[in-house]
Amino acid sequence: MMNDVNHDNHEFDPRLEELFAREHTHVPAEPFSSVVLRAIVADRQHAVFTTRVLQVAGVVLLITLAPLLINGSIWVAMRLDELTAAVYAWVSSPVVLAGAALVALAAVATKWARIW
Repeated sequence: MMNDVNHDNHEFDPRLEELFAREHTHVPAEPFSSVVLRAIVADRQHAVFTTRVLQVAGVVLLITLAPLLINGSIWVAMRLDELTAAVYAWVSSPVVLAGAALVALAAVATKWARIW
């Protein structure tokens, strides 16, 4: 082997080991990368904090507005029959049906003419 003084010894050559010990030093940290890493960590912590604050604010707002939302849903449910009756009357009128038929005919005609 190349690093062995004799083939029975499996340790490095003492001179080579000394060279590695002397030359193998840690590279000093680059100031730019450490500043950037600190900024990234701070940004992530800020994002997590902001997310948690918004989640808590949403829950508090939902709890605060719950009575209003319940009353609103009751109001909508009570007037749903009136609303569906009005929409049905409007949709089933001859003018709306003729308009829908014209739109459908135009869509089919343009599809056949390959305009779309």
